[in-house]
Amino acid sequence: MPFTDVINDYSNGATGTLTDINGATVDYSIASTSPTVDWNDLTDGARVNANGSQQFTVTFDDPVVGAAMQISGSDSTEIYYIVVDGVAVDLNILIANGDVIFTQSGAATHQIGSDGSISGGQYTDGSIAELVFTIPVTSLGAYGTNGGSGNWDYFEVGIDSTIFNIVCFASGTLISTNVGPRRIEDLAPNDQVMTANGSYQPIRWIGKRTIGKGLLTKHPKLCPVRITAGALGNGLPEHDLCVSRQHRILVSSSVAKRMFGHTDVLIAANKLTALNGIYTDETIESIDYHHILLDQHDVIFAEGTPSESLYTGAEGLRSLQPSARQEILTIFPELAETDHIAKPARYIPIGRRQKRLVSRHLSNDKPMLELFNA
Repeated sequence: MPFTDVINDYSNGATGTLTDINGATVDYSIASTSPTVDWNDLTDGARVNANGSQQFTVTFDDPVVGAAMQISGSDSTEIYYIVVDGVAVDLNILIANGDVIFTQSGAATHQIGSDGSISGGQYTDGSIAELVFTIPVTSLGAYGTNGGSGNWDYFEVGIDSTIFNIVCFASGTLISTNVGPRRIEDLAPNDQVMTANGSYQPIRWIGKRTIGKGLLTKHPKLCPVRITAGALGNGLPEHDLCVSRQHRILVSSSVAKRMFGHTDVLIAANKLTALNGIYTDETIESIDYHHILLDQHDVIFAEGTPSESLYTGAEGLRSLQPSARQEILTIFPELAETDHIAKPARYIPIGRRQKRLVSRHLSNDKPMLELFNA
């Protein structure tokens, strides 16, 4: 099974939340003419008729890296197309580009057609096709084009062991170092950055990813969250801070202490947009995102604000481009070991409790950095 979390209701209008192994969440909604069915040993998937009369679409609230789909065994006379972001895709191209990882279990007799469709499989032998998307997607679905009304297949959608979106800082961000604030794009390996415990740690790797106008237009939630100066309390950030939606910011408050038993917790930036002065900035046309990797996950200072460095769990590495991931594994080969567990720098609540924390801050009129001392 490729699923860390999976959808179990494909009725039209159904909504829900998927949670990854780090507690990051993404909401979804269903548009469907397909019923939810059980089939053999499979439960609660979407039934899709091969004649095109039934189809479904799962739309994610945020772009997801690691969206996964399972397809049960059918037969060679039934042909199905996979729909990604509203477009029927050619699976041959996606697989060749490494944008989709295609595996099979059971009888392993699914076939990818020359037109990019999928067919085949033997349900009597437990044949399952598995597709994991390594590129950001905002919606997944399927429909059939060949077969009678009694011919159908079983589909499930969920998430693989992954995180959502991209975790990093925008160009121009001032990072606190041993020689004062420096723009993130001017930093290099071995430069010393300040951490929240007062020490300086060397940068082991720094990477950049450019998100151009086309991708931002297609996926507007790849736009950064802008935290305006002073929005977190205690005069922080010192200047506007732009980070990706899932980049975690330190919250230090009595509210966090009461909720979690920890004064300091890490909260995804997109969960903070309920606060005044924090919003997704969709005015930009392109953006360069930068990652900073230290020897371990840590809290560093961006525009004076405590926020995370790159988290090196296996699921975090999968959100990076393959070349960047290989560079990191060359430096830290132990990260590729199956039993490697990355330790977070601070407690990370699950997504719905992050939302609850923000709500309580609003109702109690408490700043997010109420108890933080630089």
